Amino acid sequence: MRTPYRATRRRRLLCIYPAYARSFGTFQHAYPLFGGRVRAFMPPQGLLVMAAYLPEAWEVRFIDENSRRATDADFRWADAVLTSGMHVQRAWIAEVIARAHAHGRPVVLGGPSVSGCPEYYPEADLLHLGELGDATDRVIEWLDTHADRPPGQLRFETDERLALVDFPRPAYGLIDLREYFLANIQFSSGCPYTCEFCDIPALYGRNPRLKTPGQVLAELDEIVAGGATSVYFVDDNFIANPRAAMDLLPHLVAWQQRHRYPLRIACEATLNIAKNEAILGLMREAGFVTIFCGIETPEPGALEAMSKQQNLRLPILDAVETINRYGMEVVSGI
Repeated sequence: MRTPYRATRRRRLLCIYPAYARSFGTFQHAYPLFGGRVRAFMPPQGLLVMAAYLPEAWEVRFIDENSRRATDADFRWADAVLTSGMHVQRAWIAEVIARAHAHGRPVVLGGPSVSGCPEYYPEADLLHLGELGDATDRVIEWLDTHADRPPGQLRFETDERLALVDFPRPAYGLIDLREYFLANIQFSSGCPYTCEFCDIPALYGRNPRLKTPGQVLAELDEIVAGGATSVYFVDDNFIANPRAAMDLLPHLVAWQQRHRYPLRIACEATLNIAKNEAILGLMREAGFVTIFCGIETPEPGALEAMSKQQNLRLPILDAVETINRYGMEVVSGI
């Protein structure tokens, strides 16, 4: 769905996703192996959802600066700039803000970095703190009724999140999916665990919120139509709600079988997924090939200290070997 706010003016919105630093973790050094086709890691899911949520009458231009840099002409075209990112992109977020201001354009900044640490971004004009929801509609109203930068920074904080079942499909039509190393998709948001180092429960809640299997399959249809061959579930924990995962997986299996397995699938999950071999069996049948697990450390005392007791439910090597037996590689965060 789009915003319920009824816009009174036409607007041009420039959505810019900032660059990453070159790193092993985002596989930039492997991109030349794809013959110049791959230019970026994964599509910026959150900003694409925001683009799809904007009023239908507004023009939207989307630039991922991991693929190409926004030009002066792009900034002159826009009435306002929307950007987002993670802490690792902080310097590039600041640069996008400065370039927009050089053209007199107001900047709306949302996403995980500013939601966790709004004090990092004193130069941004409008801060969108939290997920898509009532704050998003207030930001859209402000953009509809104001043409210039505000005299001081404004904060819009989400009190009521939009249910994931009401999320629009990401605006994949604004990007070329073939330019990405991996496509991505979201099924759930939130995680029930309270690991000391992780801000996911604070940002997105401990009670996972879900899309329907139908929503997921519709997004997969669009992803495959866009030319992608691999997709990553960006859920904070694929088994945050094990029953929901069990409900989704048979739909994924049937979809893959109908389409002759066009996608290799990966996800991230807690290591205790190894205790649920029914889920592992369905994941194998659905075409999952990789699971990212936050192993963190082999030291039981350290895991206790960081409140990650779920990693103590069975020996780490046994858990990894169990997952491997189901044909899935474990990529570990340590």
